[in-house]
Amino acid sequence: MFTHLLAFIVGAALVYFLVKRAAPAAPSPSAAATVAPGIDPMRAPDLDLDAEILEYITDNQVFHINDVCRAIEHPKGARFVRAHFHHLMEQGKIRYRNMVYSI
Repeated sequence: MFTHLLAFIVGAALVYFLVKRAAPAAPSPSAAATVAPGIDPMRAPDLDLDAEILEYITDNQVFHINDVCRAIEHPKGARFVRAHFHHLMEQGKIRYRNMVYSI
């Protein structure tokens, strides 16, 4: 019984040190400086993206948010576009009426 407990402790310590050694030391300062503290990175302001979303909705008939997410290719991905789309809806810049998004 004692040997099992000792083997478990040694194994747990070995796994702990291997995981700790493989983990990155600290986040890069460049990534931390791009967004102000306390702001969700998905909600960070991106005026170019906002303008591109509004322009797309003005030029096209949009029935679903996925249409916008597919049409606008952003380096941060579709989730980032979707978050900005919802942010514009909260601000009242985009409306959803008669199953169509409009400005």
